[in-house]
Amino acid sequence: MNEPVKRSDVPVEDTWDLTALYKTVEDWERDLKSVSGLPEKISSYRDTATESPEKLLEVIEALLDADRKVEKIFTYSHMILDQDLSDPVGSEMNQKAMDLITSLSTSASWFNPAVLSVPEETMKNWIENTPLSTYRVWLEDILRNRPHTLSAAEERIMVLASDATRGFMGTFGKLNNVEIPARFPEILDGSGKKIKLSHGNFIPILQGPDIEVRKNAFKGFYKELKGNTETLASLLDGQVRTNIFRAKARNFPSAIEASLFQDRVGKTVYTALINSVHESLPVMHRYYTMKKRVMGLSKMHFYDVYTPTVHDVDAKYTISQAEEMTLEAVKPLGELYTNTLRQGFKDRWTDRYENIGKRSGAYSGGCYDSHPYMLLNFSGTLDSVFTMAHESGHSMHSWFSKNNQPYHTSDYRILVAEVASITNEMLLANYLRRKTDDSDMIAYLIDSQINDFRTTLFRQAMFAEFEMLIHNQVEQGGALSREWLNKTYYDLVKLYHGDAFEYDSDDSLIETEWARIPHFYYNFYVYKYSTGLASAASISSRIINGDTGVVEKYINFLSAGGSKPPLELLRGTGVDLETPAPVKDAMRKLDGLLSDLEKLLEK
Repeated sequence: MNEPVKRSDVPVEDTWDLTALYKTVEDWERDLKSVSGLPEKISSYRDTATESPEKLLEVIEALLDADRKVEKIFTYSHMILDQDLSDPVGSEMNQKAMDLITSLSTSASWFNPAVLSVPEETMKNWIENTPLSTYRVWLEDILRNRPHTLSAAEERIMVLASDATRGFMGTFGKLNNVEIPARFPEILDGSGKKIKLSHGNFIPILQGPDIEVRKNAFKGFYKELKGNTETLASLLDGQVRTNIFRAKARNFPSAIEASLFQDRVGKTVYTALINSVHESLPVMHRYYTMKKRVMGLSKMHFYDVYTPTVHDVDAKYTISQAEEMTLEAVKPLGELYTNTLRQGFKDRWTDRYENIGKRSGAYSGGCYDSHPYMLLNFSGTLDSVFTMAHESGHSMHSWFSKNNQPYHTSDYRILVAEVASITNEMLLANYLRRKTDDSDMIAYLIDSQINDFRTTLFRQAMFAEFEMLIHNQVEQGGALSREWLNKTYYDLVKLYHGDAFEYDSDDSLIETEWARIPHFYYNFYVYKYSTGLASAASISSRIINGDTGVVEKYINFLSAGGSKPPLELLRGTGVDLETPAPVKDAMRKLDGLLSDLEKLLEK
């Protein structure tokens, strides 16, 4: 296993091509300077914006033009930073971009109150009978937010407060991605070679066959994390209080309802997900018990969870193999989808491997005026291949949206974004199972699919429940101390994992896992992975079965961007998240996978 190298030592062909955004940093600097007058320009419209529908149209188009320019500037700066979070140049660039966003947001903070100052019937008439109809979705969303929109002066304060409180997430990122990894210990691999632990190699090590290596990696990783949990608890407490402040200021009864409101999702969808997962926990507990037996473990620990149940399979892949596997998997989605993604791989949409200081994990990014980008930390495992398929789903969603929607409806909600990414994962799983008749490989792939349910449906539901609990704790007057966070998280871990585990002093280190999860700073984000899997399970099954019209409906869904509310977009694919059916169907699929695996492993 290769150790991370410096960013400057990464071959160009393994990096993303940011010249699609700016040829040089100097070009970015010039663009940044050229938009410095935008906040003043936007402010100048304040007193005349709603004089007539024609004037309002002019203001809207000026706002969208400003947003689009600033989006490009910010996208480039944060991608430069994510390449190496320890790079002071990237940090300075990103700070400049963030300052510009704050300045522009402050200068435009009067806009929503101004729109709402127009009598509702007048505004509806303008939307119906003038060119403002082009921006119907945007304007109707503002009208929907009427009970939660403040005065112009108060909106300005909210923008300024956002600037003052964004440091919790940023500080967490620096600590989690730079300072803590710098102190991770070295361990010995199975051949006696020293390996320095990192976020990028931690899970691949836990997937390895040597139990002592796994144990030492687990202990080394979490002991270092544990030494920072006082600071990390304080940061998370600050982020949660920020979410609650925003919700209260905008007249929402709770932080969760404020967050869900933006997706037009009721709290019942969130709680129904958690309740449905609770009802299905015996299925996952059954899997852990089977895994323990098949692996021949007298005691099962949390450093055994990621280890494949089936070992006798050569499951290491090059980046080129991973790309080709992904392309073959998505062929059912049509030539346009497949050929576009193939060209994207050739055109360096992807930043491939881990390097020192690089942001951990993976994401798909870009802006309206660029092609999509993917940040990966590819390690050669099957999990890395699935991550590539996942991020490719996001990137192709963005590609279809940008090529079929105007700027103002191209940005889709996260709730539907996860459907596109997980559908690709399920198509990949189906492709890999179809191409082999080797029983060990089939068992390995089924185990991988079950683990996808474990990590995306159950684990993310556990995170969602934890997120709800930490917000409840603060909303009820409590604080997020390290001790409370550790106990609350560990209690959930035990509930979700059942009796197959030992829960000894080594296992108890998992109580600090909450401290390394960046998504807890994203304000009720993670439940969307779980609902995304449930939705994707339905869509992918129908694609695989060749149901009439399903691919066309799915491509229309990708192409619709943010032109309709998320739940309405999903209903267009045949998925209704306001019923328990999608989650229950996903659980039945999981039960079937587990039964298939049990039969294979009994042979």
